Amino acid sequence: HPFHVLHVSTAAECRLIAAARAEGLPITGEACPHHLLLDESDYERLGSRAQVNPAIKTAADRAALWEALRDGTLDAVVTDHAPHTLEEKARPYPQSPSGLPCIENSLMLMLEEAAAGRCTLEQVVAWMCEGPCRVWGIPGKGRIAEGFDADLVLVDLGAVHEVRDEAQHTRCRWSPWHGARLRGSVVRTLVGGRTVYD
Repeated sequence: HPFHVLHVSTAAECRLIAAARAEGLPITGEACPHHLLLDESDYERLGSRAQVNPAIKTAADRAALWEALRDGTLDAVVTDHAPHTLEEKARPYPQSPSGLPCIENSLMLMLEEAAAGRCTLEQVVAWMCEGPCRVWGIPGKGRIAEGFDADLVLVDLGAVHEVRDEAQHTRCRWSPWHGARLRGSVVRTLVGGRTVYD
């Protein structure tokens, strides 16, 4: 029976998934941007804003996740978007909720990694578009091809913008990447060939 591992965060999980796949088992896995881009050293800066489940791990775990994406052990990059407000996140642990907002900046975060040489644009497309559709068996989506839905995001790769809490559209109005300068800006979004953002 197919089995999908959500929010892989450790090198050990990557090894288990790779071993299971080597035996021919139908196992897939995913990583989140916060596990790919943050590590335990970020807790001092972010405090409970970095409180997520599973927890953010070590730099070595982070490196293993990147390698697992590149070698095909992991299939997708997903967000686990959780727009808890700063007031909610400021509660003392364990009353503070786990999770952070990510969907609004996820594409630009990954495009920044591509620009830095950690991955390619093609890999970003494979992990964020093709992979999720393949894992969940969503027909007609995930790539640009004849017969597929025209769900497209047009990006200006030359643009640079700074992530600002006050500019976030998500209900919580903050981002763990506040202050980061990211390359790429969404110019237009089409769903089924119809422009929904311009």
